Amino acid sequence: MSEYQTEGDFDLSAEALWTAIRDFGEVSWLPGNPVFSSEGDGPGMIRTIDASPIPTVREQLDAIDDAEHTIHYRVIQGLPMPVTDYSASMRVIDAGTGHCRLRWSCRFEPDGVSEEEAQSRVAGMYRSVLRAMKKNLEER
Repeated sequence: MSEYQTEGDFDLSAEALWTAIRDFGEVSWLPGNPVFSSEGDGPGMIRTIDASPIPTVREQLDAIDDAEHTIHYRVIQGLPMPVTDYSASMRVIDAGTGHCRLRWSCRFEPDGVSEEEAQSRVAGMYRSVLRAMKKNLEER
């Protein structure tokens, strides 16, 4: 099992970022103006994200912890990277007045590529999403 973790700093309060992350079915902060929908509410809910040209992705919320500002989820269909068994967590950390940090980590199995290639592809996706997320949320 491979693991990857990254962090991104935001010029937002921890509560503001947590509000965006906690709403698992709403992902307008993703790059490319994705079309999204959700089924259910709370742990077990599924969000569907269509951000063409990548495949439609379905993710399931496994757990949410309001005290720790953490969600855990997994991709159940449409992984846009050469990996399987992908699960992730996002945690919002207060960094002082009007600032916070997002710690995003995942676990996965490389699928048809080396571990180094899988890590590189996952890291590239995270960089792209964090950049868009920061821009989209800070401009609201």
